[in-house]
Amino acid sequence: MMTANRILRLNAVITAASAAVMIATRPYLYPLFGLSSPMWLDVAAAVFVGYAAALLVAARRCVVPRPALWAFAIGDGACFAVSIVLLLAFWSELTPTARTLIALTALVVDAFALAQYRAARVAQ
Repeated sequence: MMTANRILRLNAVITAASAAVMIATRPYLYPLFGLSSPMWLDVAAAVFVGYAAALLVAARRCVVPRPALWAFAIGDGACFAVSIVLLLAFWSELTPTARTLIALTALVVDAFALAQYRAARVAQ
């Protein structure tokens, strides 16, 4: 079983990598999502960078506090829910590639939410 610190660090690395890919592919990515500019992807990337930083700050502690684990589990759960809502609300405007990217991201985020939830349940 992974420790809470490792779960948060891995989440931070994947979140930061996602932001980097979004920024690097911004000229090509936004049309796949039916957007007229990359602005919303830039906003999402900035949020991802901030979230990754918060994950790293929490992961640096010797023992990750239970409330932090709950907060990240809830945050990732909310991100999962938003992803599902976006898929349902904008299905016809998204390309199949965009649908796949959103669905895969939602699955990864949900896995982190579940791992953080489990870690929070056993934390003191």
